[in-house]
Amino acid sequence: MKSSIKTIKYLAALSVVLLLVTYSISLNDENRWIVLNTPWLSKNFAFTIAGGSFASMLVVLACELQKYQSIKCQTEDFIFGQLFSLYLQVTIIHYNTKRQLNDKSSSVPSNLISENANKGKMCLANLNSIEYVTLYNNDAIKMQLIQYRGEVGTHILFFLQNTLFLKMAINEDKIALLKNGKDKAITSNAQLTHHTLNKIYCDSEAVLSYLEGSLGTINKECNNRYHWSDLKRSVISGEEALVSADLESYLKQPVIHFKKKEI
Repeated sequence: MKSSIKTIKYLAALSVVLLLVTYSISLNDENRWIVLNTPWLSKNFAFTIAGGSFASMLVVLACELQKYQSIKCQTEDFIFGQLFSLYLQVTIIHYNTKRQLNDKSSSVPSNLISENANKGKMCLANLNSIEYVTLYNNDAIKMQLIQYRGEVGTHILFFLQNTLFLKMAINEDKIALLKNGKDKAITSNAQLTHHTLNKIYCDSEAVLSYLEGSLGTINKECNNRYHWSDLKRSVISGEEALVSADLESYLKQPVIHFKKKEI
């Protein structure tokens, strides 16, 4: 985007120069400051050349502006997509810990949220690689991106990295049980595992709240291009349904059938 903006500024400056030249030739025709009617150059020819150059430059400038707008939209799509992917991963972490805290009998997998945390870190890395430079310094999306490259991104990265403490907590609880002569699965009732799950749940809630605000801001700046309210509603309703879901009710659900479309 930087090269496109430089080109736009150069073309805009050149257009202004050509406009002034064309206007000066027009004024010269009225005031006759300089007589251009020579065997090799006439005032009409000079005006035609200057005016034609100015008009051509406007066309080139319009094309470059269109190119810039296209690149800008594509970059905005990528930014929103990466933030939404990050939001999805943190949402899964949030609800996985919630389900595990509600289920006191099932064992807690050591890799419960590790894959989602890794995917979230990839989204943050992708955000850091984006070149998003606009014609206006106060662009709201640009401000959001700067925050994720700074303190906000650092906090979220720490949260994702710290999810590995769940595995450590499970191992510590296993060691404590073995020392007491017990060998059984670790559930969310285990002390360290319970506290770690609860901390991840609370931290993920704070991260989700911030991400929702950012996604809402970008969607607003893009005139509801991404229909963020509908996306959010769909994600939350799906995860909430999984919280209360059980195997028995799933097995009672009818088999999925698709209607064949006639061509």
